Amino acid sequence: MSYVAVPHVSGSYRFLPAISAYSAGVAATSGYDIAAWRFLDSPSLVEGFERIDREIARRKLAPAALVGLELRSPAAFDFERFAKFNDEYRQLLADRSLLIGEVNPIARTNVIPLRDGPAEPAITTAFIVQHSAGAGGIDFIVAGAGEIEGDLEPENIVARGDLSPAGLEAKVDCVLRQMTARLMALGAGTDSPTTINVYTAHYVEHLSTMVVSHLPAAARNGFVRWMAKPPINEIEFEMDCRRFTTWRVI
Repeated sequence: MSYVAVPHVSGSYRFLPAISAYSAGVAATSGYDIAAWRFLDSPSLVEGFERIDREIARRKLAPAALVGLELRSPAAFDFERFAKFNDEYRQLLADRSLLIGEVNPIARTNVIPLRDGPAEPAITTAFIVQHSAGAGGIDFIVAGAGEIEGDLEPENIVARGDLSPAGLEAKVDCVLRQMTARLMALGAGTDSPTTINVYTAHYVEHLSTMVVSHLPAAARNGFVRWMAKPPINEIEFEMDCRRFTTWRVI
């Protein structure tokens, strides 16, 4: 899939239009940074959004300062249930006037922990764009991507049902190509991420070599392999990557 970055109406960031549920990534413009607000208690979507609203108001930021979310869900969805979940999630964004017409600028990762997951979909991190103390313009959030080529349909899953070493390698290669395409479209390089996340329940031979070959930043900063899986049944491998300037617990 090809991506083209679009300036947000606020002027504080640009984003990659993707599907109705989320954008493929966001990047701060000059004069702005991205901060990560971390929830230690993983509140439900409704409670989490309310707490983000209060924190944004307390800091006298605009509602459009919210540019990305990291979610966790209790179990994988089939495609039909995932669409229903996305409609409910999208309504929470619409209630806050975060959509631009039908376009969703908010980046998102949503994965399923293999152990100790939440009882219902929850927010673990909110990503906020804010004025920079310096030049800014270097932070970005690349949304989570699984091994889908094309529309979000079962027949577009790469190596669908193939958990052999070759099948898993094909899945990883697909996702890494998406990471590269999204980074380039945001104006970031493959040596730019300071955080690289891998989400899979499977052992993938030569994973480190593959990640470093596509994302050289991993040779310097490493990457985190989470014991988690993508949010849709039959999708087996997901990644995201990012760079942000500050983080805090809320």
